[in-house]
Amino acid sequence: MSTFLLLRDAVVSSRLPPFSLGRSGDKLTITIFENARVLNETADGYREDCHVVVEDGRIAAVDSGPAHVANAEVIDVRGGTLLPGLIDVHIHAKLSSANATQLLNHPTTYSSAHAARMLRHALDCGFTSLRDVGGGDHGLAQALEDGLIPGPRLFYAGRTLSMTGGHGDLRPGHEDVEPCGCSRMNMIAHVVDGADEVRRAAREELRMGAHCIKIMLSGGVLSPTDPIWMQQFTDEEVRAAVEEAARWRRYVAAHAHTAEAVLRAAQLGVRTVEHATLITTEAADALRDADGFAVPTLAVVMALTERGDALGLPAAAAAKAKEIVHLAMQGFETAWRADLPLGFGTDLPGDVFDMQAREFLYRREIQPAAAILRSATLTGAEILGRPDLGRIAPGATADLLVVDGDPLEDIALLAEDGRRLRAIMKAGNFHKREAG
Repeated sequence: MSTFLLLRDAVVSSRLPPFSLGRSGDKLTITIFENARVLNETADGYREDCHVVVEDGRIAAVDSGPAHVANAEVIDVRGGTLLPGLIDVHIHAKLSSANATQLLNHPTTYSSAHAARMLRHALDCGFTSLRDVGGGDHGLAQALEDGLIPGPRLFYAGRTLSMTGGHGDLRPGHEDVEPCGCSRMNMIAHVVDGADEVRRAAREELRMGAHCIKIMLSGGVLSPTDPIWMQQFTDEEVRAAVEEAARWRRYVAAHAHTAEAVLRAAQLGVRTVEHATLITTEAADALRDADGFAVPTLAVVMALTERGDALGLPAAAAAKAKEIVHLAMQGFETAWRADLPLGFGTDLPGDVFDMQAREFLYRREIQPAAAILRSATLTGAEILGRPDLGRIAPGATADLLVVDGDPLEDIALLAEDGRRLRAIMKAGNFHKREAG
């Protein structure tokens, strides 16, 4: 059996058992969404004139006609649409600048303050779950869970793994100081070389609760010294990360812009490929056949080219962004036409975090609205290994959005930073609820 099949089975076996609904202490909390047009389980149409009953943070029932439940709060969805909460599976909450030098000079307290702002905005836009694939950690996830800061629930990879001179090595090219010991890391990445160092770093992140391990397989835009085409890590190093993740029933996500890097990822047991900007049909077919996922991130490419000057983007990074911007949409279409499962990701650093919802607009140039919604709900939940998310069905977590209008007719309704959302519910609690 291949390494990836073992890993896939481990991920599936780690999924949570069916949820039981009940009471929280002695208080029963029930909310009913009535007269609802409800996104169906395949995210390509609706069930009309439904009611959805929410009890103690879970969806207790989805049925036709009015509900008859005493002492329930009733929300009238008439004229709107009920969607599951959205899922963005590629963010960096603590990436407080697009400039590597500035980022390295930001204290962790500053980056955490940036994260709090970014996470609040994400929830305002209807994203109730996020996957942070570089920098997010247990403390940030716990702060969200405990209500210290408002935001979506957070799944995280901890620090990424990068080879020396790779996409996670943020030292400027003129710096000749060799990092050693604990300094072989920054707030985003471990800088590691050789299979043993990869194993140790992966084990550290898994020990601290990482939901996946993120590795760098190609050059990147914001890193100062690696060209986009550069292949990173040896096969032995990649296999070490995959094996350690599987040991914890987790998986590996890989930063990979080039087709060559995507092919290596498919062959070596990587489960999700981030960006896949220059993917070819051959590489897309290989990843699909390996039961993998791609997570395109069009928003960040557009943001860096549109607002790079305002971000203080170094000349080298700006040049790399321009190098791939005209190819990003082409790669996205290639992946889509190959029937490769696509997650919804944005990857926005620093002050361009507010472009998160614009990913819907970029994708509509290629995909129908139903496919975009599927990426941002069902496929995202599958990537996270959480079948209770991304759907409106009995037993699912009550992450629900009331949209003013029909997003299958006009996906741009979701691109207005939450202004067309009448209600936002996360795990049965309202983050937003319009009067009336």
